[in-house]
Amino acid sequence: YARFEAAGLKIAAARMAQLSPREREVLERIALGRYNKTIAAELGISVSTVEIHRKRVMEKLQAESLSDLIRTLALANDAE
Repeated sequence: YARFEAAGLKIAAARMAQLSPREREVLERIALGRYNKTIAAELGISVSTVEIHRKRVMEKLQAESLSDLIRTLALANDAE
């Protein structure tokens, strides 16, 4: 089980490493439960730009749902 968990941590960390700094900022705010409109206001970008970043984050982390996204983020944080 420990080997399986370690492999999962490495995969999550590798996926997170693909994110741009702006995508990480958007991801952090998504994880906090913020709406796209709120994220846009906080970062000084348009809502459509937030939606694009959110889509790219989902693709890069290979997440099919918000829960997949949060799980990958948690694993990556555990790997650090």
